[in-house]
Amino acid sequence: MNYDQKVQLLIIGDSTVGKTSILSRYTNGEFNPHYLATVGLDFFKKDEVFNGKTIRIKIWDTAGQERYKSLTQGYFRNAEGIMIVYDVTNAVSFENLKYWIQSIKTHIDIDKGEVPAIIIGNKIDIFEREVKKEDAEAFAKEQKFNYFETSAKNGDGINECVKFLVKTILRNNNDKEEELEKKFIQINKENENNNKSSKKMDKCCGKD
Repeated sequence: MNYDQKVQLLIIGDSTVGKTSILSRYTNGEFNPHYLATVGLDFFKKDEVFNGKTIRIKIWDTAGQERYKSLTQGYFRNAEGIMIVYDVTNAVSFENLKYWIQSIKTHIDIDKGEVPAIIIGNKIDIFEREVKKEDAEAFAKEQKFNYFETSAKNGDGINECVKFLVKTILRNNNDKEEELEKKFIQINKENENNNKSSKKMDKCCGKD
C-alpha cells in the first residue's frame, strides 16, 4: 500500500511491562499472553489516515533488559516520537521511568518539544495495582508529559495514545514547514529589496 508520509516511533520501558503486547494489539488487533521478551530490537508498522493523508507508522520495539539498553539508546536520535511504558502492577517499573526519561534526555532535547514523548501505564485490566493513577498523572505532569493508561489484553486506550502521539508529530511538522516557508518568503523579499536598492544606486551614480 502506498503512503504519503512515514512517522517513526520508539517504545521503551522495562522488560515485561507489555511493550510488544501493546504494539501487537495496535497493529494486528491481537493479544498473546505468552510473548517472549524482545531480544534486541524489532519493529511493527501500520498505515493510518490523518486529514486525508495515509501515514505509515513504524514503531521500534525495544528490549528492556539491561544488556540491551545501549542498543536501544542508539535509536533515540532517529525517533520522531517516544512511548515510555511502565506496568501499573509493578512499582519498580514505575520508578524506573526516571532512568528511561534521563536516557532520552541524554540523546534528545525533549524539553523543547521537538520529539514528543508520552508516558503509558499498561495492564489496567489487572486490579491489583501498585501504582495509583493519580500518582502517575502527577509524575507525568511534573515531567511535562501527557499520560495514558492502556490494556493490551482488551485494547483499552491503545489507539488513543498512538494517534495522539502521531497527530502531535504531524502538527509539529506542519508548523516547521510553515515556519520555513515564512523564512523563505522573508529572504526573497529582502533579496528583492536589496536588488531594488542596488539598481537605484546604479542610476544615481550613472552606471546605467
